[in-house]
Amino acid sequence: MSLFGRLDDLAQSLRKAKAARDSDKKIELPDLDEQEILEDLHVQPLMQGVLPSGEVRIFGKYSESEINELMDWSGIFHEIARKDYKDYHVELQYLSELDQRILIRWQSEILFHLRLKLSHFRFRLNPGAPSKKLLYIDWLMTRHPLASKVRAERLFPGQDMPGLGIFNEIADFVFNLALGVGAKGAFNIPEYFHDAVLFHRQFRFYDPAREAFFRALIRDLRRHGARRISNALAEGRIRDQDGQEVHWVPGEMIHLIDPEFGDTIWSQDYFTRIVRHLKRIRFEMIE
Repeated sequence: MSLFGRLDDLAQSLRKAKAARDSDKKIELPDLDEQEILEDLHVQPLMQGVLPSGEVRIFGKYSESEINELMDWSGIFHEIARKDYKDYHVELQYLSELDQRILIRWQSEILFHLRLKLSHFRFRLNPGAPSKKLLYIDWLMTRHPLASKVRAERLFPGQDMPGLGIFNEIADFVFNLALGVGAKGAFNIPEYFHDAVLFHRQFRFYDPAREAFFRALIRDLRRHGARRISNALAEGRIRDQDGQEVHWVPGEMIHLIDPEFGDTIWSQDYFTRIVRHLKRIRFEMIE
């Protein structure tokens, strides 16, 4: 069967998921200029990951040629080539069931590093606390060694150079991986505020209180831009309505491929809770 035999199913699911996301429009999320971080994303069932021949297969399923095919289809290779990289290659690493990695190497540099695992995520805030198989993005990094040199203060926390600006292509790639292994979606735990800004295009915080916290930061501080907000959180320069110091606390962000299950998780009650939290919190930045 073709590797892309179920892409039509994915497209249909994504269209339904987009319609479900219309509930977000009931809650104002002011625009935050993402251009400054678009190129700056930087930031763990038994399976046989290494065959007797020595061939590595991600999740015991995806060979190197299949990973290359999915990356090509998602547009990752096209975007890398547009940035003048040639003779790069994909490397698969299977260290354990909990640590499977996909890298793109160019010369002595790593351009792309994705660490994945399959996890049964328990939706503890929902009735019955259902457990569903999700693809966990344990680590994601892109690097752009050919980019013009930038001053250290122009980098985000955790960076040593700008990223590649290929988040949309990476998201397509990850969702196809998830679909292929029968996962209901994907989740990650963004280490920094600016990572969450990028992921929020396709993901939501599972906890409505965390979603409200994130939205309130954008609502109240968007004039400062993502870089300054992220740095201020790391430096303890954000205060809440009570004058208390606020720090970034990572939480699970989820994208659900299954629209029916998504309706259960992203319910009206979920959005109502966000609105209630938003009314209680306010932030300011100390210069």
